[in-house]
Amino acid sequence: MEKRLEDSIGWMDEALQKAILTIAHLSADMRYEFPEKRGATTTKNIYGETQQKLDVWADKILTEALLNTGSVRAVISEERENPTTGPGEYVITMDPLDGSSNIKSNNIFGTIIGIHKEKELLVPGKKQIAALYVLYGPITSIVMATEDGVCEYDYEERKRSYYLSREGITLPEEGKIYSVGGGNEGWSSPFSSFVDSLVERHLKLRYGGAFVGDVNQVLNYGGIFCYPETAKKPQGKLRLVIECNPMAFIMTKAGGAASNGHGDILKIKPREITERTPVYLGNKDLVGELERALR
Repeated sequence: MEKRLEDSIGWMDEALQKAILTIAHLSADMRYEFPEKRGATTTKNIYGETQQKLDVWADKILTEALLNTGSVRAVISEERENPTTGPGEYVITMDPLDGSSNIKSNNIFGTIIGIHKEKELLVPGKKQIAALYVLYGPITSIVMATEDGVCEYDYEERKRSYYLSREGITLPEEGKIYSVGGGNEGWSSPFSSFVDSLVERHLKLRYGGAFVGDVNQVLNYGGIFCYPETAKKPQGKLRLVIECNPMAFIMTKAGGAASNGHGDILKIKPREITERTPVYLGNKDLVGELERALR
């Protein structure tokens, strides 16, 4: 018998279920609106990046719906300078549409969500109780991690619901791909040598420009995702709170590792919403090898 998302998370408390199902239902509805909302706005987000129409729209839809559940105490979004607060108990960190630069070319993008219920809004990623991403690919799917492991749910349009497609997801033992964000200008010599070694070992390059899509490839095929520090961006590009922590939580629950090049990303105490970090996610042996190379 097919198992719906609702049934799979029935062990969670009602407030958490409500938040997750709100995200799931909205993601399916949002998919239908995407073709009508392609294009850029005249505004920029808090990072100085030009916002896409879909970015602004998705942020508004998700934030309002989550706060209306009564389950959410705060939403921390990539698109807003400050947290938006509500009456609930859970804190949601959110990149409403990760990879929005892919919208113009109609390539893969997604939504990244982290969830915790600590008193402080900004906490180390290990304090998360769940994390998920929605992948808007050929199949709309949700990959979610909890303390029990990682599961994937595929959206069945005919039934208007998400159904469990895989549970207990773990990384393949042998990594087959690597994904490196940004250009190679300004790479450190040790990092450049590490990438050269991956090529020599015949790992295949897979990079699509959306964190969600690239990490999803590593999760399925094994390997490593890297967005390193560079001479121009010594802190890297990706955001610790809203991007790296949720994806690091998922990767580690699948048996992998997550590092900033010097240690576990999930142990870092964020100082601000906008904090960035270099990030390396994937098979433990490859992440460990990279850490040793960067010492």
